[in-house]
Amino acid sequence: MSEIPNWERITNHQTSKTVKLFKSVHRANKSKRSELGLTVAEGVRLVNDILSNEVSRRLVRNIVVAESLFSDVSGAETEENRKKLQYWLRIAHEESIQRKIESHFNESNETNTSFCTVNIGTEQVLKACSGTVTTQGVVALMKTPKPYNLISCSTDTAPFYLILDGLSDPGNVGTLLRSCAASNATALIVLPDSCDVWNPKVLRSAMGASFRVPVLEMSEPRKVASNQAQVGAFKQLLHLLQQCGVNTDRVFAATMEAAGDKGMSKPLKQSIPHYNVDWVSGIGSEKGGAALVLGREGEGLRSDVRDAIQEGIISTIHVPMAPGTESLNAAVCGSVIMFERMRQLILSEENMGHN
Repeated sequence: MSEIPNWERITNHQTSKTVKLFKSVHRANKSKRSELGLTVAEGVRLVNDILSNEVSRRLVRNIVVAESLFSDVSGAETEENRKKLQYWLRIAHEESIQRKIESHFNESNETNTSFCTVNIGTEQVLKACSGTVTTQGVVALMKTPKPYNLISCSTDTAPFYLILDGLSDPGNVGTLLRSCAASNATALIVLPDSCDVWNPKVLRSAMGASFRVPVLEMSEPRKVASNQAQVGAFKQLLHLLQQCGVNTDRVFAATMEAAGDKGMSKPLKQSIPHYNVDWVSGIGSEKGGAALVLGREGEGLRSDVRDAIQEGIISTIHVPMAPGTESLNAAVCGSVIMFERMRQLILSEENMGHN
């Protein structure tokens, strides 16, 4: 059995201010969570992943850990993860103390925003702080990262952006974040009416990818005067993408079938299979980037995305399926397309190396 650190204990889940803060974040809707600027991460593997990354570790504000995680646990993988967590908890605690000391002697130092408190909690306390039925022994309260700045942060010669249009399932969004990280996407862009990417359920599904993939959440443009045309969020995004090296002819909307998306008022030209897109075209030039738009399964794409398709501004692609298959899960569809792009990039790099 490992020595239990002498960290402050929380024994009463009903009166603890820390527990109340965890609960308020779990109960918060998207706008309230954005106002708080906080989210919750749960589980040994996820918290390990967050603490082992210096950038995401500095976002952690409070950790509550069960005493049982310092007990002997059977199973080699469980034992390894438990020891890693103990190590990173001590690192986070020691770094926080060091920053407090530095802040005390330097009033201009801004590190006082980076303090992390680590508490030992009872099982009841862990349950109260958790958003799952079965607690996983550790929960972390975190600040959400600053929003991605599309213009100032894009330095890739061939950026690739995944754009989510109305996806509401946290599991799908989390899976797509993992695929973005694994396929080296530049950033995830979320259009209005989509799931909150900082929902704790998304964090659990993304398994740490939330803090490895830059995220930009778009908001609906403010209403303009009645004599002015309203520009939708997607049209605004297209303008931003062009400034980041992505021409509109390199923006592709995924549809569920070759004929196009639901809600189209007129027939479209046939969409092309995802593997027939030349994802590496233009790499090395100023306009070598690309973007993929994924709509909500069952409802299709938002009106201003459909308008852009019908006006010939952007193109549609699809993942071919066996006859009789109605549709793919949005996360599966997006992942298949992103990894096809990655396959083409790898082949292109290999061919360049042989020349």
